Amino acid sequence: MRSAKAIGRTWEDSALVQKTPELQALWEEYKRTSKVDLRNRLVEAYLPLVDYLSERISERLPRCVGLDEVRSAGVLGLLDAVQGFDLSRGIKFETYCSLRVRGSILDELRSRDWAPRLVRNRAQKFGVAVLQLQSKLGRKPTVEEIMNELGLSPEELDQVQNDAARLAIYSLSQSEDSNGDPEAPSRSQYLVDKRHPDPAAELQLQEATGVVLSELEDRERAVLRLYYFEGQTMKEIGLRLQLSESRVCQIHGQAVARIRGELGSRSEDLVS
Repeated sequence: MRSAKAIGRTWEDSALVQKTPELQALWEEYKRTSKVDLRNRLVEAYLPLVDYLSERISERLPRCVGLDEVRSAGVLGLLDAVQGFDLSRGIKFETYCSLRVRGSILDELRSRDWAPRLVRNRAQKFGVAVLQLQSKLGRKPTVEEIMNELGLSPEELDQVQNDAARLAIYSLSQSEDSNGDPEAPSRSQYLVDKRHPDPAAELQLQEATGVVLSELEDRERAVLRLYYFEGQTMKEIGLRLQLSESRVCQIHGQAVARIRGELGSRSEDLVS
């Protein structure tokens, strides 16, 4: 990516060419005929100005907003400027074009913004006030000091802080690599959804449980099935299996202990 200084030099150099009689004749011919090919030649001649303005604006935007997106909006502004420029008014096209290009870029950015402008203005004032207080005090300002500086109540301060937090942009497609390595894994690969169980772990647990249950005796499996899946009491299970209630409790305890022991011995397999 070229620096703003380099692009600025390119624009200054090309501006000398744009004052030639050939360029003036191109303007006059286009305004007389409105031919598309002449318009395209004029747009191409002023593209360095779009490059310069696009990079200047991109420097103040989050990294998730690409320079190409900003430049595309700027080119549309340049196209409108070429079509709407009036030679008879006697003003420099560069001045007129800069306003149209910058306006086109800002309009595009605002159309993508999910936050109202009032919210952004309040968050910006909050950030500026905190920085000024920190510079003045030589330390991080307290909540009371921030409220006094902005003239806010505790409830209003909470709202401003919530608004500022909402405006933070964190791109999951970018990597944590500070060197900008394109091959580095993206942030999304490190996300863990703790609201839902890990499917792989669940499958391993089901497989291990199936193996453990298959090693139980028929009577143990019957007690567990009747108690946990059919909701019968120990007394009802005893009547059905022709066993005493105490014997059913004993079988249930043995089965549960065996399951816990088997699953505990397989815990390393489940984690790996």
